[in-house]
Amino acid sequence: MASSSGSLDFHGGGSVIAVAGRSAGLPELSFAPVRCNEAFARLDRAQSAAGQTVLLCGPAGSGKTVVLVDWVRRRCSARVAWSTVAEQPGSDLLSDIARTLEPTPDIVPRGVLHTPMDRAVDLIAALADVEPTVLVIDDAHLLTDPLQLAGLEYLLTHLPAQVTAVIASRFDPPLRWHALDLAGRLTRIGAPELALSPDRVAQLLAQHGCRLDDAELAVVQNLTRGWAALVRIAAICLSANGTDRDTALAALARPSHAVADFLVAELLASLPAPTLEFLLATAVPEQFCLPMAEDLVGGDAARILDELLRANFPLHTVAHGGELWHTYHPLLRAYLLAEAAYTRPERLPDCHRRVAAWFTAAAMPGPALVHILAEPGAPGLVPFLRDWGVRMVLEGTGQTLLTGLENLSEHDTFVRLLRAAVAVEAGDIAAAEVYLEAAHVGPDSAAPVMPGEWVTALDRAVSAGVAVLVGDSSSMRWPLPPVTGQPDLDCYAALHCGVAEIYGGEIDSGAASVRHAIVHSEQVGLGRVAIRARTASAGAAGMAGRISELRALAVKAIDCAERYELAGSADAAPARVLAAYGAYQQGVDFERPLPGLPWIAADETVVPAPVRQVAIMTGVLMFADAADRSAAAVALAKQLHRLLDDSPTLHGTGDLVTDVLWLLLRVQARADAQQLIDHATSVLGRTPEMAVAEAGLALYAHRPAVVLTVLEPLLATPRFSSRSLVTAWLLVAVAADRLDRPRKVDDACEQALAQAASEQLTRPFLDVPEAAELLARIGARFGQYAALVDRVRAHRGATAGAPQLTDTELVVLRQLPSGMTAGNIATDLGVSVNTVKTHLRGIYQKLAVNARAEAIAQARALGLL
Repeated sequence: MASSSGSLDFHGGGSVIAVAGRSAGLPELSFAPVRCNEAFARLDRAQSAAGQTVLLCGPAGSGKTVVLVDWVRRRCSARVAWSTVAEQPGSDLLSDIARTLEPTPDIVPRGVLHTPMDRAVDLIAALADVEPTVLVIDDAHLLTDPLQLAGLEYLLTHLPAQVTAVIASRFDPPLRWHALDLAGRLTRIGAPELALSPDRVAQLLAQHGCRLDDAELAVVQNLTRGWAALVRIAAICLSANGTDRDTALAALARPSHAVADFLVAELLASLPAPTLEFLLATAVPEQFCLPMAEDLVGGDAARILDELLRANFPLHTVAHGGELWHTYHPLLRAYLLAEAAYTRPERLPDCHRRVAAWFTAAAMPGPALVHILAEPGAPGLVPFLRDWGVRMVLEGTGQTLLTGLENLSEHDTFVRLLRAAVAVEAGDIAAAEVYLEAAHVGPDSAAPVMPGEWVTALDRAVSAGVAVLVGDSSSMRWPLPPVTGQPDLDCYAALHCGVAEIYGGEIDSGAASVRHAIVHSEQVGLGRVAIRARTASAGAAGMAGRISELRALAVKAIDCAERYELAGSADAAPARVLAAYGAYQQGVDFERPLPGLPWIAADETVVPAPVRQVAIMTGVLMFADAADRSAAAVALAKQLHRLLDDSPTLHGTGDLVTDVLWLLLRVQARADAQQLIDHATSVLGRTPEMAVAEAGLALYAHRPAVVLTVLEPLLATPRFSSRSLVTAWLLVAVAADRLDRPRKVDDACEQALAQAASEQLTRPFLDVPEAAELLARIGARFGQYAALVDRVRAHRGATAGAPQLTDTELVVLRQLPSGMTAGNIATDLGVSVNTVKTHLRGIYQKLAVNARAEAIAQARALGLL
């Protein structure tokens, strides 16, 4: 390769300065520059400060000179002395800088031997009296003489206040930049600031007659990453193939000959052979770290990587998992891969094998699979699938796994089950059912990929997962399969079989299985699984009525998500809702806003049944914040109707029925409440929750005797959850109070408080009509529960519902926004005007208002309209 200014090697000898003079002699541009506002802003700030140095660094063709010329012409008001370093021996930097000034100071008398440091001292003295000046030194990476560099460093360190120095270079010249930085006199502008943003890329392309749509522009942006020279090459290629953009973009990505020539000339031509070998090897993985590079190229990797980074080579670096990971520019990597395939084809398979082995040893199966598949014939695929297939499903990268499974026989049952497992993890009900059925009815492979007990375990786990997605508790009897010895598969089975048992009503055994998944996932760092398993454990506690345990376990799931840096993920969202729901039941404030839920869609039939339950729970929690409470309550009832139709046996739905019932009664949607109870009872049967719901509606309808008839026979049985039991006793207490049975009132209130105290439940006291008022009246009789009584009293005003209107009053109220007069309303209802006026007086009195407009506003605030 021929020598180039892109070399990473230092060149010996002195550096020659090509004098461009003041701004009138700036380098000429052959095109209109695209303004770089970020760089302009930093240059402006530096010029306005005292004695600042700007270090402008970027690779060849990144637009350093263009930005400086554009800034000088557009924005710079000071005198400009521009010097460009040339790759020729025989001149003196500081003397040539002096010659760019007018009048030229005589800092080097002829015949006198001065060092560059002496010249720097003289130049600083000469600059002390000049007007505001910007000194520009372009191509400063060509400065290699230590004495010249020392003189430049002294100049920059002692710049007069009215002088700004701008150093443009491909990499940091070897000066003590930290000293300027610590003194607050250094401004850096690097490749990120020089990179063209999408709108600037579009402007540059437009200069060449290329006007791309958003998708095409995104392709150019992703390929070039805003590297100015590459964008301009792309523009030239696209303008030459204006009628076939797709072909032009594909050719550019190979990369094109023009891109390859640029990269070789400016970056690669003068690199030593070991550095080229390093680049060709480390370009094989999409990203690499130093330990991987050492494994690929040997012990010299650290030195070569350090040289590349110091030379500002186009590498993007990010920190992850305690390592620095490096990525080459996309077009540079494409060139290196093409070069490796052309010049070293026999080495590539081994390189892919070694990269795959490194990634698998680092427990990074996703990247490893890419290189396993890249090896001809993919001989490592079956062993990889045995060790990492289920792990990828659990980590949520199953779709990546499926691309590799195309190389395996579709007749293999384990492979088909893995496809179903990926669909289960994605919440894709239809695909999961189809793939599971195909696994059960398809022909078996003559040479199975995995042992039979593995297939049995995966089949049971996937079947349990599909049953939970559709909410079919009748097919949720999936006890744990025998341990296979494959830890990830055993964890997967424990998670899905346990969750299926929980939603099938076998709460204790299901929770025990889920705990197995928690232990394994925490041991091997499966964050997603740990969060989901802990959330399922919290849900099991809630279904069993253990609200304090629900909150504690949900908080642990949230903490787990934060520990794995998944706090904002879809996996953590249900845990946050469950924690808020527990707080709601105990009368404690919860975090708002609640997170969005995964897989929510307009068509609820494609949403997993447990997610639909959590969505209804979210609606209950946010009811008080709804702009239209009446519409919100009715919408929740409709969601619950559809869930009862689609997943009639899903455990946990009964508690949601009572939650939504109280909201409907609060907005006095009695007919909707009756329909919900009738539907739920026909689907779920006459469960304790349905009995409580029926009694609640009877109390609302002023039938206290029916409340006692419905509930008293059931209260002697152990079938109630703690929350339903507290609600039932409160309904009995209020009904007895209306029937003037004080002893029963006291007994029922004491029972309710006793049951609520263990879980610190306050919600039932706020939901049951008149329960909070009754407790406020007689609560002093129950001294041992004084703290709970005080908590209920504290929440009483904030959750008070609307005053109860009669059915006719509600009809009249809902006519008021129409603007109809009392006479019109009377005609519409077929009653007398006086009857309507009587109802209006009752409405105004109950709403505590004096006029129609006030009644409408108050009714809307209370959710009655």
